[in-house]
Amino acid sequence: MKKCPSIVDVTFDEESLKGIDRIKQLHDLTKIGRIALTIGHLYSIFGGSSLRNTSSTGALSVLKLPSDAVESSVKSAAKAISSEATQTGYSIYQANWEYFFESFGALDKIKAREIEKLALQQALSHARRPKEYKFWRAIEQGCRP
Repeated sequence: MKKCPSIVDVTFDEESLKGIDRIKQLHDLTKIGRIALTIGHLYSIFGGSSLRNTSSTGALSVLKLPSDAVESSVKSAAKAISSEATQTGYSIYQANWEYFFESFGALDKIKAREIEKLALQQALSHARRPKEYKFWRAIEQGCRP
C-alpha cells in the first residue's frame, strides 16, 4: 500500500455513499465466507463425509445376563469411542488443509478485485468532482477509507 493522499473537506454524493456502503458489504461478505468455509471444513472432518463406525453389539448385550450385559456394554462403548477417536484423527490427517488456507486467501483477492473495480467505476463517474475523484483513485490504488 502506497502513501495515501490527504483530502480535506471532501463531501460525498449519494452515488459515492452507496459505493462506500458496498465496500462495507464486501468486508462483511468476506467475514461470512470465512465462517462458512470454517464450518464446512469442520463438518467434513467431524461429521460429514467420513463413515462412522456403528456397533450393533451394544443393543444385543441387553438380552444377555445382567453381569455379562454390563461387561459387554462397557467393552462395546469403549470400542466405539476408540473407533470414533481414531476415525476423527484420520479425518483430521486426511483433510486438505492446503486448499482450506488457499480459499481464505482467495476470499481476500476476490474482495480486493471487487473493491478495485468499484473504485474505478466511482472515479470515472466523479471525474468532474476533484476531491471525490482523488478519493476513489486512492481507493483503487490500495488506500483504505
